[in-house]
Amino acid sequence: MTSLAALRRPVVGRLGLAGLLSEAGDWMLLVALPLHVLALTGSALGTATVLVLELVPTVVLGPFAGVLVDRCDQWRLLTGACLAQAAGLAPLLLVDGAGDLWVVYVVVIVQSTLATVVEPARISIAAAVVPEDARMEVNGALALTAGLARLVGGPLGGVLLGIGGLPAIVAGDAASFLAAAVVLTVRRRPSPAAPLPAGLRPPAAPGAWLAGVRDLTASPALRRLTVVLVLGGLAQGAFVVLFVLFVVRDLQAGPADVGLLRGVQAIGTLAGALLLGRLMRQLSPRVVLAGSCTAFGLLSLVTWNGPLVTTALGVYVGPFIAVGVPGLAATSSQATLLQTHTAPLTRGRVVAAVLAVYGGAQAAGMLVAGLVGTGAALTAALQVQGCAYLLAGLVALRVPAAAVTTCGRPHVV
Repeated sequence: MTSLAALRRPVVGRLGLAGLLSEAGDWMLLVALPLHVLALTGSALGTATVLVLELVPTVVLGPFAGVLVDRCDQWRLLTGACLAQAAGLAPLLLVDGAGDLWVVYVVVIVQSTLATVVEPARISIAAAVVPEDARMEVNGALALTAGLARLVGGPLGGVLLGIGGLPAIVAGDAASFLAAAVVLTVRRRPSPAAPLPAGLRPPAAPGAWLAGVRDLTASPALRRLTVVLVLGGLAQGAFVVLFVLFVVRDLQAGPADVGLLRGVQAIGTLAGALLLGRLMRQLSPRVVLAGSCTAFGLLSLVTWNGPLVTTALGVYVGPFIAVGVPGLAATSSQATLLQTHTAPLTRGRVVAAVLAVYGGAQAAGMLVAGLVGTGAALTAALQVQGCAYLLAGLVALRVPAAAVTTCGRPHVV
């Protein structure tokens, strides 16, 4: 079964379509709000603040969101999050100048807070609806819809902002969230599950959120996977900043070219869904993850050092398309390893804790990269960013391939 074939499963198809719609809305906002803040203030700091605020709830509230994922109906939780995100956009209609910037910041925090339940819930649902040997393809299908959302939502956010300003963004974004809620609601409901024995129920509050942190630190597999994600988060966070500096300084290109090179990565994601389906099924998730990180590192180093040969922009379109292929494979294998090494009763909070660590690493990467100038320090930072991915690939090979679950907790075999 390929990632595309996985989408033909009714439950996976609905989950993927809902993700496509809601994440397209996320990308509209991600593109439009920093641009609008920059237009209002002319300040790069204000724009950077929007990007950092999007990460704060993931880091601070992620473990608590995981408790909700484990203790609530995950389909209803996703539906409620979409409806709340649609309603939470309304204050943007009040923004009329730089003095209303605080409204934008509040909306960003609210939207990001509501989104903290989405990925843990999606990963938990995906693990529950298919056999273990089909998880890689299902995770690949969900990564594919995320790539499509980026391909559609990013440009659409820029277009709507240019045509109708923030009101157009609010209307388009709210429509995407409401449509996602409808898709999540119209589904075949499974038969009610039998009550769990008291000893196998999710940990009770207070302190329930700590169960995810405890499982994360107690499992050698999860600790190693977290190291991989920290290295990847640092590299990805640095990339967000260094990429712009590289295009402007080394390629001597403009904002439109920055948007072009970021957008074409989604083409590689689509290609990855077609090319990697059978390969990902034949290889273990840790091998796929290690290969993906290594490919990321090599493509980064080739790209960053390309100006030694040529600065022609067209030459760089290929590598930026190509990076979407390991991007799909990395996302799929990371989710599969998390599903394999977590118990169903605490999976939501473990995934949320891992994502919180990843978000913190991304923020750190952004901040460190933001201190880099445009001289020799930038050149050195670009090399370090690529090498971080290579190191992540080596660590990924140390993640155990399989686990068994006893009494609700995973044990490495």
